[in-house]
Amino acid sequence: MADQIAAAVRDSIATGKFPPNMHLRELDIAREMQTSRVPVREALMQLEREGLVIRQANRGTFVAELTEKMVREVSTLRGLLEGFAASEAVRRLTEEDLMALERVTRDMRDAASAGDFSRVLECDYAFHRHLIQLAGHDLLEETWRTTDAKIRVYLSATNHMHVDLQSLARSHRVVVDALRTRDPEKARQATMKHIEEALDRVVTRILKTTRKRGPATAQVAKSDIA
Repeated sequence: MADQIAAAVRDSIATGKFPPNMHLRELDIAREMQTSRVPVREALMQLEREGLVIRQANRGTFVAELTEKMVREVSTLRGLLEGFAASEAVRRLTEEDLMALERVTRDMRDAASAGDFSRVLECDYAFHRHLIQLAGHDLLEETWRTTDAKIRVYLSATNHMHVDLQSLARSHRVVVDALRTRDPEKARQATMKHIEEALDRVVTRILKTTRKRGPATAQVAKSDIA
């Protein structure tokens, strides 16, 4: 039961339903999941180990805030993993594989046009997961999946900060075009640039938010949750 609760809360954090700093009350979650507080407490402890929530003495459990440190660590790791995945994928890509990626980008574009943020997030995650799988590298995929929860939260946050969802969809098309060249280095660089641009965007927003909140709130934001 604890695993199911953790999955439900993790998904709510990733989609933005549970925003940063939201107080996660055990009793409320237990009622919603129709269970006791014991598995809820176990689930929240698991999410704390993943860095998605933080527990504060005498206050409770809160959704962790994206810090500059966490964003940089997730982004740079993704750049290395997915850049390598792209360079490997071009050696074995079929036309069907490329068409599958293009379908995801089209779905993302349509979702962006409709203003369907949840669908955009779903397509974004599916695109990067598929790219990892196309590398045909089991250990790479296993490593990527260990950061799965933080990647989903990261994508949700960076997409929320993307004013133009259409340009987000187009940025994925650039990666597909690079893969079509069958050039490992071009594919690697295009993928890493795509991720680096998102990093610049979210770090800028985090720094602006931190300055607005002032020292007291910033201290919580700077806590080491990665």
